[in-house]
Amino acid sequence: MLRVTSLLTRVGIRDQTKMESLVSHLRSKGYSAAIRSMFTGMFTSSGMAEPDEQLVIKLITQGPEYRFLRRPRLSDVLGDIFITDDVVLVLTPAKDSLQASAIGYQKQKEHLQNFCADVEDGIQMKFGGRKVKRMNFDWKALSSRVSEYQRGGYLLFGDFSDQEPVREVTEHNVRQPSYDSEDIKVANLLVDGNVRKFVFRLAQVGKMIAKDAVDLAKKPRIFKRLLSLDLMRKEYLLTCKKDQHTICVVPSKEELTKKSMISFRCSCGRALPEENLQLIYSLTKRGKKLIDGSLWMSIWITELLKQNEIEEGGIKGRFETGGEEIDIVVEDFGSRLFLELKDREFGLGDAYPFMYRLTRYGGRYGIVVTMDKVAPDAKSFFEEETRRREHPIRIQYLEGSQNIPNGLTRILQEVALSQVRRVIRPFSERTGFDLWPVVEYWINTRTKK
Repeated sequence: MLRVTSLLTRVGIRDQTKMESLVSHLRSKGYSAAIRSMFTGMFTSSGMAEPDEQLVIKLITQGPEYRFLRRPRLSDVLGDIFITDDVVLVLTPAKDSLQASAIGYQKQKEHLQNFCADVEDGIQMKFGGRKVKRMNFDWKALSSRVSEYQRGGYLLFGDFSDQEPVREVTEHNVRQPSYDSEDIKVANLLVDGNVRKFVFRLAQVGKMIAKDAVDLAKKPRIFKRLLSLDLMRKEYLLTCKKDQHTICVVPSKEELTKKSMISFRCSCGRALPEENLQLIYSLTKRGKKLIDGSLWMSIWITELLKQNEIEEGGIKGRFETGGEEIDIVVEDFGSRLFLELKDREFGLGDAYPFMYRLTRYGGRYGIVVTMDKVAPDAKSFFEEETRRREHPIRIQYLEGSQNIPNGLTRILQEVALSQVRRVIRPFSERTGFDLWPVVEYWINTRTKK
């Protein structure tokens, strides 16, 4: 999965001349600076001499595009984007700090640490002075904080104030589901619509005789799988031959041959082993636990998220506060995703509270995951609500078990790309040249590999 890994140090670069010295040092180390190369390339391709450092600074700080396009939230000092075979490295000055980011599919941390070390060397060599030599860079990893929206765009990590503007999803109000490998197997089995229909019906009636169970399940082989996973158990129903009333339920036929049972008689006078004995099925404790509140579905989706390289710490299940409950919250890619899970149709009555929770807790993405479908009136409601809100919210639908795995992967890839766009966008705004196609081309070539 494409990722942005970032480190931040409380070292400010407030002068473009100093930044040019640092970028020159990095270029001498073999880093290809995309923006500076763009400026110098315009001169050399026209047959002119490569511009000196002062002319590059003039192009950066005095260009008309910069004056009209810059926003107060952007730094006055322009960093650069360094493209390598393995990662895209981004150097972003932000207020009194310096942020270094690595965009890639693997080994970002290793490349980023080496890059930060070269940035440190460059600052100490080029800036000079006792203060710089004693400087403690203390690079710190940035947590997966949620992007803050402000009139027309999302702030960079370094632009955040200490006070998070949206409500926190903290550990004290999260009930992380506890499950084991056997529960995962059951959850995967319940994805099958026929199995799920049978198990839900069994949960409703409590106990079901074998003949009715076979007619409902249509696939007797399902029983063996359900029994082996301890989702369902076999029992035996003892009924009176005379009036068919229930005498008792026993765990096995052998139970009736025990001395303690032989001595008992039915009200009709017969010994218990002489009465009718029927095989019945019922749910086990494990089965009841997984069916209750559709816990099985939370387990299934959680495992799908992990398969898509979402770390366990970024998945918060059963988030509950103030009487409100959200099935799964994912905090990753600098965004907050809310997943609403339904093993039935998602209707208009489900849409109202879901939109409220999204807005209250700062979700940018709402994902409705249903084993059935989303009702048309619910979709209409979401379209109206997302259109009228200043805070941009995107609702996506995953309908039907066969569409959920690939659909979830596609959405996560889109969110990952969105995070990369947010990192690159300030450079495009600052230079007046859209740099996204360059980074997108790099991403596409790595995807093909």
